[in-house]
Amino acid sequence: MGRRLKVYDRSRSTTDWQCQRRRYLQYELYGRGVVPGSTAIELFLGTVIHDGLAAIAHNATIDEIAVKANEQILGTLSGDGTEDEVNYAQEQAALVEGMLRGFYKHAWPKLIATYPKILAIEQEMTYEHDGLTFMSKPDLVLANADESEIVYVEYKSTSSKKDSWVNSWGYAVQLHSTIRAIESSLGKKVTGVIVQGLYKGFESYGKQSSPFCYLYFRPANPPFVKEEVAYEFKAGLKRYPTWEREGGVKAWVDNMPTHILADQFPQTPMIFIKEDLIDNFFAQRSAREQEIDLAMQMIEMHEGDEEMTASILNTAFEQKFDQCYPYFGKPCSYRDICHGSITDPLNQGYTIRESHHALEAEAHKKEDELPEAVNQ
Repeated sequence: MGRRLKVYDRSRSTTDWQCQRRRYLQYELYGRGVVPGSTAIELFLGTVIHDGLAAIAHNATIDEIAVKANEQILGTLSGDGTEDEVNYAQEQAALVEGMLRGFYKHAWPKLIATYPKILAIEQEMTYEHDGLTFMSKPDLVLANADESEIVYVEYKSTSSKKDSWVNSWGYAVQLHSTIRAIESSLGKKVTGVIVQGLYKGFESYGKQSSPFCYLYFRPANPPFVKEEVAYEFKAGLKRYPTWEREGGVKAWVDNMPTHILADQFPQTPMIFIKEDLIDNFFAQRSAREQEIDLAMQMIEMHEGDEEMTASILNTAFEQKFDQCYPYFGKPCSYRDICHGSITDPLNQGYTIRESHHALEAEAHKKEDELPEAVNQ
């Protein structure tokens, strides 16, 4: 391991809160951390959505964005082409295409009308403190015409649109911490944060419950019954895939009633900045990140001493056993490493984590280019 780069981000922080041992495995093991060899579907879909939203801000055409997203999902999720795999891929492709088209039609015009100046789109931003660098990549930073108001916009796909979801963001430190990085990087005071939700619905009877995926339909039976199509559930009508309807998802979203479209894009009111929360976050992270740095130095110093390494891990990176296989949510993808079933992660389905932050990625690249003797 070379000289440690003292950087962190909000993902590292939240992972550390959930389980310190996972923080070690995902971000510190081998100096960079390891990740499962296959990308989780949720992460893949989230990446496609965020890429599409960034493309909208870059003024690409919505048809180009939506078609590309649809093709990317179909190509990745169709697998071996079994009926179940193809149906699932088509459903998820329709969901993502519908969310992007719906966002462009309903949410984006209102957002950009209020804040017409785009200051940053997924731009790398940092905040330096106490010998550490906090890295961030805010989704979008907007301003009104005279830049008297600057707003950080965070996109979140969600399976809830209840008031509790909207209200949960008021004290979300992942938003507030990014504020400090924006202000440090742009040299401008941020007014507040808006969380723009993209409602994806939930799974019901094996199907995605979103109006972007399924419509309700009754075929015509002339001369007695006319064809009937509805955007919401109605007795006597059956669920039917939007992608099989004439005009596909595009036509379906283009004609979607405003009240239904609005319901798919919950948005928080302006979240004003809580400076004390930000100060406390960075003070606490400073202490914890320094502790992690010291622990990693000690592990490197005692390399090969399994007993000492285990003692350091049990002190600095405690395991949260209730996170291994929680009652709600998915099992931890590191549990087999954590509990000894996997002893050589790099030869048993895991790969070295690649950073999505330019500062860290560039440092890793330079480190890889160093001669082995220098890099040790």
